[in-house]
Amino acid sequence: MREDRAVKALLAAVVVIWGLNVVMVKFLVGHFPPITLAAVRIGAATLLLLAILVWWRGGQHPSFRQIPARSWLYIIGAGVSAIFLHQTTLAMGLQTANASTGSLILALNPLVTGLLAYFLFREPLTWNRVLGLVMGFSGVFLVVAGDSMLEGNGRFLFGKGEWLVVAAMLFYVAGGLFVKKAAETVSVVAITAYMHAVGTLCLAVASVFETQERGGVTWPADWFVWTVLLFSAWVATGLCGIWWNNGIQKIGAGRTAMFLNGMPAASLVFAVLLLGERMIWIHAVGFVTVLIGVYLGTMNPRRPVANLPTSLPSKQVGH
Repeated sequence: MREDRAVKALLAAVVVIWGLNVVMVKFLVGHFPPITLAAVRIGAATLLLLAILVWWRGGQHPSFRQIPARSWLYIIGAGVSAIFLHQTTLAMGLQTANASTGSLILALNPLVTGLLAYFLFREPLTWNRVLGLVMGFSGVFLVVAGDSMLEGNGRFLFGKGEWLVVAAMLFYVAGGLFVKKAAETVSVVAITAYMHAVGTLCLAVASVFETQERGGVTWPADWFVWTVLLFSAWVATGLCGIWWNNGIQKIGAGRTAMFLNGMPAASLVFAVLLLGERMIWIHAVGFVTVLIGVYLGTMNPRRPVANLPTSLPSKQVGH
């Protein structure tokens, strides 16, 4: 029970830091092309993660050669989907998609993850989690609706950019399920380090094409820009990546994903504090609803809504 509370506390911290990271990335996009920024950020995070892996190995974390071939498939799948494809489609989508709409789409992650974890891994689907999903999504909707009210349009547009954000959300969900399978035989530190290495290689190749298309990249000379980038890479991406994957391993993909409901609210708080954006009453209602939803959705499983038939063959991600 105490370990469960510690895992949840770390996941809550991750959500707060990721909320701040949205503001930081928004700042950094003004100084780097989107895919190149992702390549530099993920690359810096990978260096830190590989250093941690070497430092903490001590026989606990498997070396490159000790990881089974099937686990490597899951790790590569996580790196390609949750790192490369997620970062690429999100960056491309948010170039044209409304930020409020994008936040709402990304908030579907816990719902999709919970349902897939139920069908693929037989993680229990309790009434508490169902209610938590509904309340979490409703709270996110209120936060996003508040953004729309402030912008004065009060409506959501759904075009090419929005569909790219949908793809980004699905890629991240798929990556979490790959991590779930890989964590059965490999430590989360090794998984996180190697999946980020895979993502870095893919992003580096993509950034070469982006640079050629733009005719080159002008690197910023301001030290503050690079400080923000390194904090985003080492803390928000590297350390938080380990804590997040540890949550998937310890309490399951579905319960871990519930914490993502709080990310749009955290992002809005930091946007108000750091970017001077406004907050109205509907945001406060949304925050409370999100927090209640996360609490309900991450409670220890009790009475399941339904049990999967035991005659069904177990499924594996990627098959």
